[in-house]
Amino acid sequence: MTTAVRPYEAVLLAPLWSLTVHTARRAVRGRTAPDPVPPRLLAGAVAGFTLSVTVGVPAVRRAIDAATGVRSVTALLGHLLGLAAITCLTAFVRRMSAPPGTAPRRPGPRRRVVRPEDGRGGVRRVLAACRAGATSRTRAGVGTAVALRRRLPLPLATAALCTAFLLAPRPSGDQDFLTTGRSPAHVVFWGVFLGYVLWGVTAVAVMCLRHHRQAPPGPLRTSLSLLGAGAATAVVYAVHRGAHLLLRDSGIPLFADAVVVPTTQLLLSASLLLSVAGLAWPSLAEARRVRAERRRVRRLEPLWRLLGEAVPEVVLPLPAGLRDDAGLVRYRYVIEISDALLALAPLRSGAVEAAARERLAALGFSGARLAAATEAVVLRCAIDRAGPAGPGQQRPSSPGPAADGDPLGWLELLAAQCRHPHVRTVSAALATAARDP
Repeated sequence: MTTAVRPYEAVLLAPLWSLTVHTARRAVRGRTAPDPVPPRLLAGAVAGFTLSVTVGVPAVRRAIDAATGVRSVTALLGHLLGLAAITCLTAFVRRMSAPPGTAPRRPGPRRRVVRPEDGRGGVRRVLAACRAGATSRTRAGVGTAVALRRRLPLPLATAALCTAFLLAPRPSGDQDFLTTGRSPAHVVFWGVFLGYVLWGVTAVAVMCLRHHRQAPPGPLRTSLSLLGAGAATAVVYAVHRGAHLLLRDSGIPLFADAVVVPTTQLLLSASLLLSVAGLAWPSLAEARRVRAERRRVRRLEPLWRLLGEAVPEVVLPLPAGLRDDAGLVRYRYVIEISDALLALAPLRSGAVEAAARERLAALGFSGARLAAATEAVVLRCAIDRAGPAGPGQQRPSSPGPAADGDPLGWLELLAAQCRHPHVRTVSAALATAARDP
């Protein structure tokens, strides 16, 4: 008896189910989006692949066969789910690769009202309208044919697989009826399935290769590369399985069942893992970007609060619906910190800056840390000079000290130095000396 979960299934199930939950949540949240179809297609493709692998697990397969009373019914169910997943994936890639503004619509002839007129001009307009109507009907017929060509393969393949399954002899126990079966029905089953897989993954690979060259460097290009690699591996899987179907009785060791089964599992695992990585890559890149933005917001928040309390007129209200956008919050912090620095610029003291630089250098500060710590001391002393009534009054703006390099990185370093114990000590000492000369 086989084990409850085979090794390649244990490798696939965790990422597949994780991506299934993620895409399902995005599809539910995007119900009110202008175009909710792509998230649904993506969720359907991932769910189909996940369920196809899940029903093939030996423990699940035995439970389903026992519950239904039909031997090897999970083989049919798993392959049907695979066909549905490939259909959704092909439709998703085709939809996402379509040019903007070309959303599919129901084809139909354009109706024109032609008013008969006398003379040659009226006759020409009538003939032109007839030709336009004929062209519109031709285009409608072409659109209908394309829609049927895309929709019919799945029900036809489903009917063929179900018929072949009913006619094929099915073994008992844990034997795989597709691997051990050699009847014509088994050959038809495998031929239909592999032909459909080859058609779908070839279309996906071609579309990914075509649009990969046009995509800008970044998550989209990486996603197309991984998805195209997964589709190309699936093509190898289909060709390899078809060659085994034709040559397994030839005596060639490469196509023996003992060699083909682990090779097939390896190709299937590689194809699914690459496809999962390609589908999940944009979300992973976006999550990484959001985490980086949130870290920057947390670094800037102490400085923003310090300056906002000193100069409250620069702090603008932020709607509750926008507070979850880390990028927008970070942009707001940078703008309001810069406005507060300009407002406090007239209260800066050159003597305080020189004394702060000397004391901080004696405490071991150097380089960019020394510049940021000196600026932090000057700001704290300026806030102390402003007093409780100072921040509300109008002050003339003047530029603060220029910072070389990344302005955002400079603000993060300044925020970190504002909380340093030595900076607090030096600021308190210099503020006291300024109040009591």
